[in-house]
Amino acid sequence: MSVSGTALAMDQYLELEPPKTLTGRGYGYNSLSREYVLRQCVQFGGGLLDGSGASGDEFKFSSIISNSQLADEMNLAVTAKFSASMGVASANASSKVDFFQSTKTNFLTHTILAKYNNVEPMKFIAGAINLKPEYLAMVGTPAFRQQCGDYIVIGEQKGRWFFGTVQLSVRDTATESRLAASGIVGVQYGTFSGEVGVSTINKLKQASNTQDLDIHVTSSGTNSASLTVDQFLAQVQAFPGQNGPKQTYKLMAVPYEDIVANWPVTDPLAPMTAEAKLTRLAEAAWGLTALIDDSDFVIQNAKLFALGTTPGKRDARVAYVKARRAWYQGQLADMRNRAKDCDVDWAGHPACESLYNNWKDFEDFVVAEYDQFPVRYVSDCYAARDVSDAIMDKLKLPLNQTRGQFSNTKGDREMGGGPVNFSSNITFKSDFTGGDPLATRKLLSTLKIRMEESKADHTTFETTLKTPVFDLSASNPKDGTLGQCAYKDAGVKAEWVHPDGEGACAPLKVINKKEYDKCVAAIESVKHHGMLSGKTGEDPRTETFNKNSRGVLASMQCTVDSDSGNDTPMIGCSSINLRSIQLDLVNTQDVAADKWVAPKNLDVKQLIQLSKPNLDRSKLLREALTPKKLVAPKLTRCSEGLVSVAGRCLPKLKK
Repeated sequence: MSVSGTALAMDQYLELEPPKTLTGRGYGYNSLSREYVLRQCVQFGGGLLDGSGASGDEFKFSSIISNSQLADEMNLAVTAKFSASMGVASANASSKVDFFQSTKTNFLTHTILAKYNNVEPMKFIAGAINLKPEYLAMVGTPAFRQQCGDYIVIGEQKGRWFFGTVQLSVRDTATESRLAASGIVGVQYGTFSGEVGVSTINKLKQASNTQDLDIHVTSSGTNSASLTVDQFLAQVQAFPGQNGPKQTYKLMAVPYEDIVANWPVTDPLAPMTAEAKLTRLAEAAWGLTALIDDSDFVIQNAKLFALGTTPGKRDARVAYVKARRAWYQGQLADMRNRAKDCDVDWAGHPACESLYNNWKDFEDFVVAEYDQFPVRYVSDCYAARDVSDAIMDKLKLPLNQTRGQFSNTKGDREMGGGPVNFSSNITFKSDFTGGDPLATRKLLSTLKIRMEESKADHTTFETTLKTPVFDLSASNPKDGTLGQCAYKDAGVKAEWVHPDGEGACAPLKVINKKEYDKCVAAIESVKHHGMLSGKTGEDPRTETFNKNSRGVLASMQCTVDSDSGNDTPMIGCSSINLRSIQLDLVNTQDVAADKWVAPKNLDVKQLIQLSKPNLDRSKLLREALTPKKLVAPKLTRCSEGLVSVAGRCLPKLKK
């Protein structure tokens, strides 16, 4: 049978979610009102045929980013999917459908689903099915649909199941950063990463405040709400081993005229549906709903997103999101208005096919839309971050290793009992060695130290230490990640200081004003983030210099002389003390956002993008947003009385 022929055959079988009211094999279903009929209008024997559809016996964890994905993971019937997506679901829906409708998912909410299914094969009515005499007389009148519906339930599947979600809507960058450091979301774009399981749920718990986690549970035994992650995981682990009751999991119905032996007319009572196309419209409706919710989140929490480095850029990006949000809302309202009866009579409503043709390429559309969404911050690049202690720790070992390693640049190797002139300066910059400057991860400090004998031969010892003192690539689950950050300018928020040009050039001032100004400019052009100088008394040894400090360099302890005739082995420094040093960072995604240009016409489905999307991000978005292709079931050899339709064993119909 061709693919279209198989789809047409499956459209005659209507898979339904059980209601809260009484139902079962032989009961009716009214597809127009989407309600079950609380009576059996037919008579049949007590024999049953085992169909297909039995499940395994294991838990599965999934990362969920859309209601379409959630519906697939919960194996919801197409009728339930469509009704829920169009906002016309029955008020008498099962607890499973209630759970689904109360779980709101979207791209910017982290959702993990835990599910367990252990269900039997679908059991169908065996033998002939006939209308009872009192209802046979009603066929062809409105009373029949009112009393019996237009479909008859012919199959019932029972079993045990458990569905539970843990959801986290992160409203601060610090939490998102900890999630990235834990490997739950990607560092650059914040997309959910890798496989999920118990460890992922525990990481969500550790990275966030408990009150921010939203937990829902439904099962065939109970609908209790878990109060904590630990209670939720305890339910997950305990449920498979419990001896709970088996309940109705799924029902199967067909039109009366397709199976009832004594049906007297040839005109169909139940109109034909188109399940595959209904599913596509449901996916599009849920996708537009998610785009609306995610747009609202961006608009209300703009500070959490990379919108650009200037207020003007940030305002323009928010204005774009607001405009597209209004367009999504209009499209969703139009779709729901025109498609509300497509599950009742697809062929009888031309708008159904038109809507399908417009939205059948929804994956391409939604990826293109999210491509224009701003990237979420996963690094708190703009938070105050004092790194003075970390820098001093990094400098401690190199400083101690300077003993005996100073260069003797002038005079003999003996300081001669002093006095000794001491000077030091420290400068920071990103350790850029080529390529993209924003990709530089390390901050480099250059510390220069000079000691000069204040006597005739001016014996001088000097050294320069170049030390990586901070690394943006380092991260941990407690503090988060700085993976999105780059060094801005010098990488530290510290004022530049320079030597006293006016004092050094003072003798020139009365002789040649022009030369004096040039002298001052030349000396003061040599800038550092910290400077320190001092002069010892006679016979110095290990001295602390702290009186003439400027900028971030507060003090140093150094050995400047010894009792030996060769001071080289003893010259060195043992400690450094720095004032507060704040990192100066920029988020690389903000730099990228500066290049974004809004499309000119925002009131169309296919935007003409003026800014090229990032290919890596587009790939991640497509992987996350595209529904997983379901593997077609293998053809099954069915028992007598059943036929194979689309890989499933179902009762043979009259046509």
